[in-house]
Amino acid sequence: MKKLISLLISLCLLAGMIPAMAEGALADDVITVERERTEDVDAEAEALELMYELNRASIANMSIGDGPVYVIGHRSPDSDTVCSAVAYARMLTMLGYPAEAAITAPVNRETAYILKTAGVEAPPVMEDASGKSIFLVDHSEYVQAAEGMQDAHIVGIIDHHGVGTVTTGHQVVYEAKPIGATATIIWLDYLNCGLEIDRTTATLLLGAILSDTANLTVSSVTETDRKAVSKLAGLAEITDVDGFYRNLHAEALSYGDMSSEEIFFSDYKEYEAAGVKFGIGLISVIDEEHAKEMAERMKKALPQCMKSAKMDLLYADIGIREGNVKIDYIVSDDGLSRDVFEAAFTTCDEFDGTSYIYRNGGLGRKSKLVPGLTDYLNAYPHE
Repeated sequence: MKKLISLLISLCLLAGMIPAMAEGALADDVITVERERTEDVDAEAEALELMYELNRASIANMSIGDGPVYVIGHRSPDSDTVCSAVAYARMLTMLGYPAEAAITAPVNRETAYILKTAGVEAPPVMEDASGKSIFLVDHSEYVQAAEGMQDAHIVGIIDHHGVGTVTTGHQVVYEAKPIGATATIIWLDYLNCGLEIDRTTATLLLGAILSDTANLTVSSVTETDRKAVSKLAGLAEITDVDGFYRNLHAEALSYGDMSSEEIFFSDYKEYEAAGVKFGIGLISVIDEEHAKEMAERMKKALPQCMKSAKMDLLYADIGIREGNVKIDYIVSDDGLSRDVFEAAFTTCDEFDGTSYIYRNGGLGRKSKLVPGLTDYLNAYPHE
């Protein structure tokens, strides 16, 4: 409104519609309007800077202890857990806290592609977290964490899953949101603290979000994730976001000469409900022909995977996420794994003798499979 008044006064003066004797008074009014506008801008800037300062100060009581804070994600690290660890360690460093990113195992091909595009080396593998100051990202479960995590000093958790089993006896930074990727939360943290996101960090966060949301197509995606992708793509100088996703997705589907067991554990997570431990390996394929082939391969590999994982229940989730297509082939280890699955999920679109097939929106590990198994096990505990 003030801008409009100022513009109208200027136009009237130019058109000779205002008497000359009123020009002085009007000039004073214009000066007053401009001064008020400047004061408004200054007030907004001060409010924004105050918000930055308060957000930065909100983690000032983080209990670091001796040595650096190691930012680390879950076992069988995926792109969201690795890239989030690197980006958040960078943020902590910018805020003056000694921080280093770490991983629980070597990165997969997709993550390696994102890191290479960003120009970043893979973080070192942490063999044992005992006695270290740890900031967890993308999980809050001891069964998913690095060895020795129960003897570590947990200083913070950032996650977009359910509340896990990790506990502390001291104040802790805890941030969880029901959105598509942990990397989106970290993007928000950068903004809320008024920190610059450089090209490298933007590339890491963008790749992580695209990976964890299957290019913004999964059910957990929010408008915040979409806005993050739009803004980060500009900062990363990536004009073809779909092309970037196709490249990293192609790497995710390229299992090369990996053994069946290596494929199963390449994106594997462990969970626990009512004292029952269960593991799920997520395997991405391009179409149903490849899904059937991979399902047969996983069926043969699951007995050995069960011995390696030492779980009570074990499942392979072979997923197709191409465009609007969402299909999952669920393969169970025989015995209790099969019985529990059939009790927890009483229907499927098809059972072909090897896989329980879900074509209408799939049976995503995070959104449906884990919650369904957890609810059933809590309702009907097993010895």
